[in-house]
Amino acid sequence: MPHALADTADPLDEAARSLLSPPPAPGPAAVKRSGAATVIYAAAGLFAVVGLMGMATGGQDVEGADPGYSAGYYLGAVAVPVLAALVGLVVQLATKQRRVRTAEAGVAAQRAAWEQRHKVWQAAWLCRRCRVGFFPEGAIRPDVPASAAVPVTELPMWVTTTAERVLGAPGPAVAR
Repeated sequence: MPHALADTADPLDEAARSLLSPPPAPGPAAVKRSGAATVIYAAAGLFAVVGLMGMATGGQDVEGADPGYSAGYYLGAVAVPVLAALVGLVVQLATKQRRVRTAEAGVAAQRAAWEQRHKVWQAAWLCRRCRVGFFPEGAIRPDVPASAAVPVTELPMWVTTTAERVLGAPGPAVAR
């Protein structure tokens, strides 16, 4: 397939070129945010809203109360959300390394599958007159027979299916 795309003497139209393009490479690892930390942050936000609403009412509950109670009433409205946010930060930082390893293992598995699809894509041939793709005998591996002709419109799925069937599904790249 790479030769058909690089041929400048008889260039392909854009529709065929897009169907015959190599499979896209996987993107970078996306590290997810800790679910527990998100819940703790939400609770901290809720505590902050409730505390600010209590302070906005003018502290009607603390009129004539002990000074220690009044101080706790106002400091608690600030201290509890700040403490909850700090706990959320600690949880997020404590689980970061595990989340990064999980994301990188996922990308490594995607990369291995992409390499297999790319190898199969490179072995594919194109008949321009018939507008079909095929594998000559031994193009992928010496023991793989020639394939049937497949319409160009079905080529991307055909490459993926052939890679899984002939080369097998790649195993996990990192032991968990």
